[in-house]
Amino acid sequence: MGCFQPKGINKIVAMQTTNREYIFTSTADIHKIFSFGKVLGIGAFGKVLTARRRNNAEKQYAIKMIDKKKVKGRETMLANEIYVLQRLDHPNIIKFHEVYQSELYFYICMDKCAGAELMESVPKNQKSYTEGQARDIMVKIISAVAYIHEQGIIHRDIKPENIMFTDRDIRSEPKLIDFGLSVKYDAFSYNKLKAGVGTPVYLAPEVIEGTYNEKCDVWSLGVLLFNMLVGYPPFYGRNRQELYENIQYQNLIFDRRHWRNTSDEAKDLLKRMLNKSQHLRYSAKECLKHPWFQLLFKDGVYKPPRRSTGFSGTPSEDDQRTLYQILKTYRIGAKFKKEVMKVLVNQMNEKDLSRLQQIFKNIDVDNSGTITVQELHRALQQEGSLATVEEIEEIMENIGYDIDELDDITVTMSHKSTTKPLVIKYSDFLTACIDERRVFTREKLWSIFKYFDTQNENHLSREAIRESFARHGRALSLEKINQMISEIDPNNENKIGFDAFCQMMGVAGIQETLEFKDDAKDPQSNAHSIIL
Repeated sequence: MGCFQPKGINKIVAMQTTNREYIFTSTADIHKIFSFGKVLGIGAFGKVLTARRRNNAEKQYAIKMIDKKKVKGRETMLANEIYVLQRLDHPNIIKFHEVYQSELYFYICMDKCAGAELMESVPKNQKSYTEGQARDIMVKIISAVAYIHEQGIIHRDIKPENIMFTDRDIRSEPKLIDFGLSVKYDAFSYNKLKAGVGTPVYLAPEVIEGTYNEKCDVWSLGVLLFNMLVGYPPFYGRNRQELYENIQYQNLIFDRRHWRNTSDEAKDLLKRMLNKSQHLRYSAKECLKHPWFQLLFKDGVYKPPRRSTGFSGTPSEDDQRTLYQILKTYRIGAKFKKEVMKVLVNQMNEKDLSRLQQIFKNIDVDNSGTITVQELHRALQQEGSLATVEEIEEIMENIGYDIDELDDITVTMSHKSTTKPLVIKYSDFLTACIDERRVFTREKLWSIFKYFDTQNENHLSREAIRESFARHGRALSLEKINQMISEIDPNNENKIGFDAFCQMMGVAGIQETLEFKDDAKDPQSNAHSIIL
């Protein structure tokens, strides 16, 4: 098991993105790790199946299984998608988990959305979404798009099929999915993209013409919003040529028969999103500041602008500590512990994280998908904390620590040493706020321990840790792995078992409650004898 390109297997390929970034994959047998279920969909290059972990069946995943023969010559496109998914961290963007390859297939493991696509989720007694429903959904999707633009990513294929709900209820979280056509851009490539990709009805005029930038996504969002409100797109034609001509030259029309009950604010926003000039068109960030998102709706009728209700709530109903107390006392300890906590959060179901998700969104008042110093300061003040800006910056630096220094899209560790702003990413916020006293059962710890025991030897070797990172598409140097191990095993006995693992996680007394048995499948197994 390793990162990629093992000797003697010619069909295991190393992939590179358009920007020549290497994508690492695990070559472990995925069928020993996941049990596969029903087929969710079939595409040109493969299919998507449901799956559950064999050692922890609580959560269901969606695994994209891509036939290497069908994708031959397009590996760069696949590498681009994986590269983007690895680095995006937003509550309304599909969560990437792991990537594998065999001689015949690539496998991309992601969260499974149990709900339907956007336009398939319109309530049965309605022809389209009400204005209030559309507003509540669109603010989340535009937030996701503003976030990816901030990261230098253009989606290029925003359409109803690429927005899925996590549940069958339209009040659940919508997720932006399918980054297969996405591209990374920077100051040098800005306004120079020429490849005409995407779905015809949702294409911006400049994409048809051949020179565009990230605002092509805003146009697609405008078409999407128009469709949500009345049930048909703003521009259409009898054939592709007529459609393209209408997109480029036809004026935006609000037919009174369908738009008479829609607010002027909604129409104004659509005019700004569907401006044919990409230079005059709103950015995603500007869309989020539009007055339409400040209106209250009930059954399609809108009311005057609302006042902010401010921040309230604690991370857990059972946890009576304030947010400040939780964040202030958060100590990640060993570097490896944060990686373990990330896995723990990733394996939790959406409903178990819903309270924390809502708190994150309450703090993230600008809908950027990250929490700034000013936003956290404001939230803590509203709960009565007297924390200074300096204290908050220290808290955020502690939460944002990341072992993977090679990540070019990551939480900033210190605003003093980089030009990037000091922010808290979504997953890091969840990790910091998880109530460890509630979730650290011995069964859960054993499950996570076995996740990193990729060699199935009841201990964590260097190779096991290397393989667990490869599954996430990451290649850690031996030096970094040794650093993590030495923090857990300072006596250099080269033995890290379940006892040491529990001690690293700071779970006092759990080891004493375990009666070890020589059975690798039992959460009470003896796992404390190891050779690295």
